[in-house]
Amino acid sequence: MEEFYVDIHCHPTMRAFNTTPLAKNRNLWDKTQTDFVPTRVGKWAWKASKDVSKHSQSNFYNCVEGKTRIVFDSLYPIEKGFINFKKSHEFIVGKKAMDTLGVTASGISVERFKEYKASSDYFSELLSQYNFLVSNLGESPCGKYKSRIAKNYTDLIEALNADSNSVNIVLSIEGAHAFGCGTRDTELLSVEELKAKLKKNIEAVKKWEYPPFFITFAHHFWNQLCGHATTLKNAAKIACDQSKGLDLGFTELGEFVLEELLSTKNGKRILIDTRHMSVNARIHYFNYVKKHNQNNPNDLIPLISSHSAVNGFNTLSESVVLKDNSKKKKHTTYCAWSLNISAEEVVAIHESGGIAGVILDKGRHCGINILKNIDKITDLETKKEAFVKMICDNIFFYISSVNKKTAWDVLTIGSDFDGVITHFDCYDEMSKLPELKKDIVNYLTKTNYKKELWFNYSPTELMDKLFTQNAMDFLKRNFK
Repeated sequence: MEEFYVDIHCHPTMRAFNTTPLAKNRNLWDKTQTDFVPTRVGKWAWKASKDVSKHSQSNFYNCVEGKTRIVFDSLYPIEKGFINFKKSHEFIVGKKAMDTLGVTASGISVERFKEYKASSDYFSELLSQYNFLVSNLGESPCGKYKSRIAKNYTDLIEALNADSNSVNIVLSIEGAHAFGCGTRDTELLSVEELKAKLKKNIEAVKKWEYPPFFITFAHHFWNQLCGHATTLKNAAKIACDQSKGLDLGFTELGEFVLEELLSTKNGKRILIDTRHMSVNARIHYFNYVKKHNQNNPNDLIPLISSHSAVNGFNTLSESVVLKDNSKKKKHTTYCAWSLNISAEEVVAIHESGGIAGVILDKGRHCGINILKNIDKITDLETKKEAFVKMICDNIFFYISSVNKKTAWDVLTIGSDFDGVITHFDCYDEMSKLPELKKDIVNYLTKTNYKKELWFNYSPTELMDKLFTQNAMDFLKRNFK
């Protein structure tokens, strides 16, 4: 079998579904573009978001070019917190100007933005994305390639062996709000009414022909299930308010939904991705998994953090001593927000047989000053090497946290392409994964960077594990 790569978190369907196609018809293959609103505010927003891709990063032609034959496609009904802005700022700046900011920053087309403004039903939006994906499976517009969704590991291996030109999708969801909670309307329902509603929707999703493998339980805004971590930078905070539910633990409703998702009595288990959960929620869930795994050694639940970076702290509790703001991460080596992973969390993922995806968002990898200094570099090769070192700094924090050879079984790629990230300048889309792998191998070979933590692997072997083998082993264990 030819060399191929795996990405456990990106958004090809969300991007194609919500953004203006460059080709005549919306599909998962061709590039899309972010709408440019030709107003003064539109021009400012376009320039201010220069580090966010205005074209699709994980369309399937990019996947083919980047040898990414297995793509975890994360469906995401866009949260109303990105659309229903703070009333005070909408009043001062003007509704039209705020909508322009929303379109430019999110990448949603003007047409789709208006639809979301009028909607209050996340579950119907989830169904629309799922149906769009399923209806677009099959041959590429050029007729050379195919896309399909895998139902389990065996199905996936058969497809890989049968067709070297296929893009194989493993389905996931970002945000449990997708089941129909976390809106102004659902805040009016009782806990029991919401339990009945969410139970019904979860059972419906588990009956899909292609049920999701895992779900990122929290996201940017309050979902009535558990607290979320700070994610928005100062500029985004001007328009969007994520303070409600910030840093809280699990609610009664959240514990109920957790049980429904992990149950095998109502259909296929849907695993939980802890990325975006608050520290309090993560601690609660880690304890839940540890107890379950001790009591059920033949039915282990792995911890997943699908698109992550590290924060440099030893423990979860240390990561929340200081409030998450720009000052906290200004002078740090790593991005020190509690959203990111501490050494304690790395150990928990490792002990559970879990997996962590390395996000390709430069803003999540390091402190503000480091990034500013790198952005000033004009020589492209020097800048590229600085970015590679930044990625290696994060990778080796994971390894040093466990400090044994099996630490290298934990990591894979979770790019978050098309998730409105501040991508690395030189690795801005899926087609660049082979180049990224080659550059990390060359950097390790040239510098012997932290060679004491290689545990007798060669640089090529390490990157084979990171870009392919670890994800495949994880799928073999868990994608039943």
